Amino acid sequence: MNLPVVLEIAIGLVFIYLILSLLTSEIQELIAILLQWRAEHLKRSIESLLTGENVDDPLYQKFTDDLYESPLLRSLNQEAKGLFATAFRRISQSLSHFYHSVTGTRNIFGQQTSGPSYIPAETFSVALLQKLNIEQISQKISELMVRKFSEKRVLLLKAILDDLRNSLGDNSLLESEFGHLQQSLDQNMDDFIRGRIPRSKSFEHGSAQIIQFINNTETLLENDHHCKEIIRKRLPYVKQTISQPQIEPTVVEVLRLLFEEDTRKTAGLSPWLIEIVDQLDKEHPGLLKQVSDLPPNLKQTLLSLAEQTRMKAEGLAAEVRQLETEVANWFNHSMERATGVYRRNAKGIGILIGFFVAILINADTLNMIHRLSKDSLLRESITQAANQIVEQNSPVPPVAHPGESTQNRLENVKNSVNTVLDEIPLPIGWDTVNIKEQESGDRRWPIPFLQRLIGWFVTGIALSMGASFWYDLLQRVMYVRTTGGKPEGKS
Repeated sequence: MNLPVVLEIAIGLVFIYLILSLLTSEIQELIAILLQWRAEHLKRSIESLLTGENVDDPLYQKFTDDLYESPLLRSLNQEAKGLFATAFRRISQSLSHFYHSVTGTRNIFGQQTSGPSYIPAETFSVALLQKLNIEQISQKISELMVRKFSEKRVLLLKAILDDLRNSLGDNSLLESEFGHLQQSLDQNMDDFIRGRIPRSKSFEHGSAQIIQFINNTETLLENDHHCKEIIRKRLPYVKQTISQPQIEPTVVEVLRLLFEEDTRKTAGLSPWLIEIVDQLDKEHPGLLKQVSDLPPNLKQTLLSLAEQTRMKAEGLAAEVRQLETEVANWFNHSMERATGVYRRNAKGIGILIGFFVAILINADTLNMIHRLSKDSLLRESITQAANQIVEQNSPVPPVAHPGESTQNRLENVKNSVNTVLDEIPLPIGWDTVNIKEQESGDRRWPIPFLQRLIGWFVTGIALSMGASFWYDLLQRVMYVRTTGGKPEGKS
């Protein structure tokens, strides 16, 4: 058997595998949609990511179900409209319900009947931190810090002002000025809460207003020697206190306080921060409720990610933003591993589907090789058809989304195959000629029917490789046959 004949046999096999793998891919895709394999695998991967070893704990499963109820994630679960799509979806849901009823397993999507097949990392990160109220809790902590800053400084000033009033016997001393200061500080607080100014600017404005009040008081009372003595002893201390920088908690401290509620007093953290969180718990108990039932694995992960943010961001608000990025990166890395698992599982399912397709249409690889090797007319017909398909679907320049280009190319290949199939007597099927050839081959084997089983099994493995693989290989083999070189754009 010379080289051209071997190449033509290879072209014939690859061509048949391409045709059948297109069919197998369609069947597998239909089953995947019907049984929601991608969405279910994604949900299970996220459950494992969030709960770790506690993946079977109903409490933590409910946490993931509740996360899926987030508006951001629910917006990704877009279901097709129309009569056919609705009917198909109801059939799928009925099969799913029947399966769960018979097996006694839970619905992986909780209260929903379906879930998204893909979740962007940024969307997951924002949805998770929103569910935990991390940003809102951080904002409330900052608000309480600004409020306590104003209240403590105002109390210091009020004590000094009361001493001055008692010394002079004038209860209305600086009453208007002090009232104006309180209004200014309240406005400053309101501007921060409404997001008009950041926390740092709020502290700066508040400090400047208090210092200006102190300076004006010193100027007003500088000629009163008795008052001047009180001012000389007290006001510089207030100025010094106000000038001290306000240390903002890190996101690590905030998370540790929220996650370790029972050990706050012994955590070695700032008493003022513990006081602020306790006050937050009293004023906004609902904010902290979501954090109390977090899976231990998720708590440890968030603390580890928060540690990384301290070296990349400065300030609580900036650290929260950076934490979103770190959570997104963590999600991406985990989903890369989950995608690998899904592909391996899909490959196994593909082999099973390919094996059943091979039996259903009697695609015996060993028999195909035998018939191609002895039938030159069959080889020539398949080679011409393969060459026609390759020419009709020549390589295109690279595009921004190669996945979309591959999908479009396979659609074109499918259309081209449909136009030439009727003209080619492929060595497959349960027709009389093919069965006689198989029976003749069975007599050459010591165990009857063993050749067909091996041939079907080889075909099943081949079909699991996918249509894209066989089309690329067909292009290479055709170029080698016609030019003796590699195809353009290939390496």
